[in-house]
Amino acid sequence: MKKIVISAVVGLLIIFSIFVYTKLTFFVVQPIGAIPNGVTAITWKKGNLKFVESPDSMCFRTSGEVSLLCRGMTIASVINNNEVIYRLPYSNRLYLISTNGKELI
Repeated sequence: MKKIVISAVVGLLIIFSIFVYTKLTFFVVQPIGAIPNGVTAITWKKGNLKFVESPDSMCFRTSGEVSLLCRGMTIASVINNNEVIYRLPYSNRLYLISTNGKELI
């Protein structure tokens, strides 16, 4: 009986993890003038968003550089087009994951 319960719990955890990875995005906004403390928003994944994403990584992937204008447009499009489920404090570790370890300034 104990093995069945443990197997069921492990199975549910695996299914939940797959759901989170395929359906949610951690969108990390680095501290900038308009958002001085930065923010990590959990949103529903839409389009080509990755599991951990930031405006800087999206700008760098599309144009090869990061500018304040590109950041602002990316933040506006992602936040306006996706429902924010939850807001968390800024996480530098998640930011670095989204940019493959690069500090894009």
